[in-house]
Amino acid sequence: MFLHDTAHSANAWIDGWHVETIVVAGTAMFVFVLTALVVDPDAVLAAGSALVALSPLWLPVTLFVIFWKIWMHYIRYAYWFRQPMTLLHIELPPEVAKSPLAMELVLVGLWNNGSETTFIQRIWKGQFRAISTLELVSNEGRIGYYIHLRKNWKEFIEARIYGQFPEAKITEVTRDYVDEVPYNTEEYDLWGTEYAKESSLAEALPIRTYIDYGLDKNTDTPEIHVDPMTNILEFLSTIKTDEYLWIQIVMKARKKDEWYGFYTGNHWLDDAKTNIKKITEAAIERARGLTSDEAEQKKVGSRGAMLLTGGEKLMVESIERSLTKQVFDCGFRTVYIVKKGKFDLSRVNNLVRLWDPFRGENTNKLSVARGKSIFDYPWQDWDGIRATMISKKMFFWYKHRAYFYVPYDQKEVCMTTEELASIWHFPNSEVKTPALQRVPSRRAAAPSGLPI
Repeated sequence: MFLHDTAHSANAWIDGWHVETIVVAGTAMFVFVLTALVVDPDAVLAAGSALVALSPLWLPVTLFVIFWKIWMHYIRYAYWFRQPMTLLHIELPPEVAKSPLAMELVLVGLWNNGSETTFIQRIWKGQFRAISTLELVSNEGRIGYYIHLRKNWKEFIEARIYGQFPEAKITEVTRDYVDEVPYNTEEYDLWGTEYAKESSLAEALPIRTYIDYGLDKNTDTPEIHVDPMTNILEFLSTIKTDEYLWIQIVMKARKKDEWYGFYTGNHWLDDAKTNIKKITEAAIERARGLTSDEAEQKKVGSRGAMLLTGGEKLMVESIERSLTKQVFDCGFRTVYIVKKGKFDLSRVNNLVRLWDPFRGENTNKLSVARGKSIFDYPWQDWDGIRATMISKKMFFWYKHRAYFYVPYDQKEVCMTTEELASIWHFPNSEVKTPALQRVPSRRAAAPSGLPI
């Protein structure tokens, strides 16, 4: 009972000191068993004998779980290598007058939960939903938009983009920009991190989106708008020679929660409904506390949403709006690569606060979660061995767009198309970032009636 009641606070305390929970738990178990052997060795031997006697019950289950995980990793790894992928480079139109809603419609086209429509396809063929990435990179100050996706989706997504931005230019990249950087730990330094939504808030509560900024209104007067993406673009434009800064959003259409081929529920949907109920009930209880009249207290419960504060109303409306959108399982990653001797610590500070323009008092936020951002105390890394290992892994994960399944299986960040379009869209023509690659001139069809 003591362990159950203190587990959450103990984990929070351990995480605060950045100590691995498994190390603490393993050490505590070793000390416990050693103490028990000294105090009462007969009891330890009896417990061991009971464990062996009950092995026909627990051992088959344990072996099955181990086998199942290995099997699913194997067949998914094989399926991953069989999928031809392509990288598209997008040059922005010379003039953009549309709101981020246009990009949201493009992203809706990437939402596809096919490829694993049956249980047999998942557990025997290893098939999984298509994984695509949205990328925004600065190679020595040259800013580019990229989409990495399955090759057979190329024409489909091109049609989607041209449908909304006919003046854009899409080129299939023959050599990945990642391969242009001969990264190795002897010549380059690498700092990278991944991000997750704030755990204390409802995951279905969105970040601050383009709708909150009013970018969905008055597109005829873009000069009065404040686009939060300009902060990121201006930051990317400051990257200098021998510096490379890459932003990557790995995503797949959300279906349900999954455990190695088995669907187990939908925590995102449950979380949304639970938090709407929690906010409403808190408002009712607050209103009931303002009166001692029992008859009036009973009436309060019927008012419901009328009792919400302005901030609470915004939160409920945002969650309910999210429920009407397509949702992606996402992974957010940034990588900063620079030649030895040129490392700029200010880049790290900017990456830690990269998504600040998309946070608000009544919205969610993206914060650093993994990668090189975890190193705060000396006991986390002796002689830089662990940091070097993570640097190599992060470059590998970025290059292979790995986040889900194999070779890197990480907890997803649920994002709606509205949230993604807010973070990754084409800024309007009022954004004059010089390093931003745009088509140099407008294209027009040839006039009719020309001699052949």
